[in-house]
Amino acid sequence: MVTPGVNCHIALSHPQVDNGEPYGFLLDESKEAGPAVSIQREAVRQDDGSYVDNQKFFFTILLGDRLPNPDNSLHQESGAAMYTALLRFLGQHRDLALLTPGGTFSGLFAAGHYATEIRYPDITLVTVQMSNTGSTFSPVDITRFIQSLWVDGETYAGDMTWSNSYWR
Repeated sequence: MVTPGVNCHIALSHPQVDNGEPYGFLLDESKEAGPAVSIQREAVRQDDGSYVDNQKFFFTILLGDRLPNPDNSLHQESGAAMYTALLRFLGQHRDLALLTPGGTFSGLFAAGHYATEIRYPDITLVTVQMSNTGSTFSPVDITRFIQSLWVDGETYAGDMTWSNSYWR
């Protein structure tokens, strides 16, 4: 079971990758404040004078072998396995979810410039940028997100509510 803050710092999820099961990643802890997900919010003016909110999520994933988890146990996946998994998620380009210890951000997409890699002999740092266009929102409870069931938005005609959860 993936638990952000325990056996990973963050996790990514997508309905088409591993049946929607979250995959845990470690973040770069070299900053004084420790691992972080940075969120930038902006209002983008439209041609008609209205505004659309846009959120950008930034985080730097650490890829390597035998890395420590937040609880000081050893991370189970190798750097190569984590890199492969990261590319599977980023290749989806939309409907991504970012699970953090503080909650889950869903409906994210990776478009344009979405990753920068820095390769060292024994580790790789990948800075990822994901976006969400729409209203600013608080993160959803991780447990509720993980236990929810996916409903296909193209074939489902009813209201999408937490009682018929649609994220997974």
